Amino acid sequence: MKLTDAELQELARQLSHPEGETGLKVAEMMNFTNSNLIIKTINSLSLAVNDSVLEIGPGNGAHVGDVLLNDSIRYTGAEISGTMIEQAQKLNKGYSNASFVLTNGNSLPFQDNQFNKAFTVNTIYFWQNPQEYANEIARVMQPGGVLSIGLIPQSTMIKIPFAKYGFTMYTAEHTSELLDKAGFVIRNVYQDTEQVLSNSGENIDREITIVTSVLK
Repeated sequence: MKLTDAELQELARQLSHPEGETGLKVAEMMNFTNSNLIIKTINSLSLAVNDSVLEIGPGNGAHVGDVLLNDSIRYTGAEISGTMIEQAQKLNKGYSNASFVLTNGNSLPFQDNQFNKAFTVNTIYFWQNPQEYANEIARVMQPGGVLSIGLIPQSTMIKIPFAKYGFTMYTAEHTSELLDKAGFVIRNVYQDTEQVLSNSGENIDREITIVTSVLK
């Protein structure tokens, strides 16, 4: 079913900031659509014993169990949606080593050098001040810490109807440049193509990109 412009705009708004009952449904849809990219991004971190992991934009946190491979790993999700925080806490109430913090999307309420691993999937499009936010992520990470950013690259995003509403599109090169300026060294750029059911209900082939970097 083809969505109207108004419906596309509302979908784009919910994707950037899920809220209310509609936001809960959109989050479930995002989990289904993005599961492959989420898992591959988590795997790119090479998680180990005693890691302290930060995720930017965990949504409802349905995937947190894939991060907490053992009791020694500590996970923190930084999320801008109160609806998602509440749902993530419900879904992960069995994990004493997982916490979720409401943030403003511009700064992170954490100490310097707090995390040694960090990741984010499909949030970079919504960063209001991309370089400042990349710098902020670098601030809370330890030297030698690993950051992975999973995204749908511009070459696919330009074909997605809702992406014209409030999305900033990125290439792997643009993402790498952002991280380089924040003090990260690019370790790997993974690119692949997958078939998914899009958020507007269509079967599409889409490219995925994961940029993995290490803080100097």
